[in-house]
Amino acid sequence: MGGRMEPPPSSHGPAASFGLSSTAKISVDSSLAGAIIGKNGVNSKQICRATGAKLAIREHETDPHLRNIELEGTFDQIKQASTMVHELIVNVGSSMAANHMKNHHGGGGGGSGGHSGGMGSNFRTKICDNFNKGSCTFGDRCHFAHGAHELRKSSGI
Repeated sequence: MGGRMEPPPSSHGPAASFGLSSTAKISVDSSLAGAIIGKNGVNSKQICRATGAKLAIREHETDPHLRNIELEGTFDQIKQASTMVHELIVNVGSSMAANHMKNHHGGGGGGSGGHSGGMGSNFRTKICDNFNKGSCTFGDRCHFAHGAHELRKSSGI
């Protein structure tokens, strides 16, 4: 009463904030990390803006071929964000399969792109350092290999 303002006592205590924020981990193949982030972070930013959840991609604790997508927010935010991540993975997976078929069965290549893997090109002759860190934002458009299966022999010119 002496002019001092105190917050009203909480009748619920620490339990009132329980469940307001949670964290979920989704382990994915490291080859998908760059596509989930998107060029300049466009995909991860979109997921965060649309859902209100925080998204981070970190190293997997035990498997260097996996990355953990960590989502933080309310249960509803995490559910919505994990749905968006799942849709991205499905789209990226089908796009990677289509590119794999095109690249190994005579499609693709050609001339107008300049980075098509033609003669004298160093296209995918080295492993992408950013991909190994889980931070490549170029996905299928990256000029470096995302794994040994994508490595090409140097043209040697």
